[in-house]
Amino acid sequence: MRVVAIGLLVLLASACGDGGAAPVPTSTVAPTTTTVEPEPGVPTNGWVQVGDRSFDLAFTCYSPGAGDVAAIGVGEHPESGQHVEAIVQGFLGQPYVGLTIGGSVRYEASLDGPLEVFAHDGTISAGAIEWVRGLDLESGVGERIGYGAVFVSCAEYVHDLPEGY
Repeated sequence: MRVVAIGLLVLLASACGDGGAAPVPTSTVAPTTTTVEPEPGVPTNGWVQVGDRSFDLAFTCYSPGAGDVAAIGVGEHPESGQHVEAIVQGFLGQPYVGLTIGGSVRYEASLDGPLEVFAHDGTISAGAIEWVRGLDLESGVGERIGYGAVFVSCAEYVHDLPEGY
């Protein structure tokens, strides 16, 4: 479903930006993605895509004030049963996106490229994220994993940050 939605957004963007010119032909082969399901019985309201893998997660949204937002999503890896947690932070001047699997494998947005986290009409999103694993904050170097995106639908916001944040 997300692949179709992303393709639709690309088509809409190209149609809107070219003044009605014919669209540029694109490949008809859809990329393969693997979806990671959330913990059983927990409704999902967002997803994180890392390379060719997509994780459906149950997010709690936070709005501590002054336009800052954050979302923490949880789920379970369907193959390994490991706990999956995502953090999306849209603080002014301090955006951050990270995903942890099993408490040890961590994927984060690369420090080499721009990262913008958007909050608009009950959603938190970030696109064109270049993901890395094993990011060294001193050097900014990590193993490049691929590109992806984040989308969270927030029906409500907690007006504080979680304890220990």
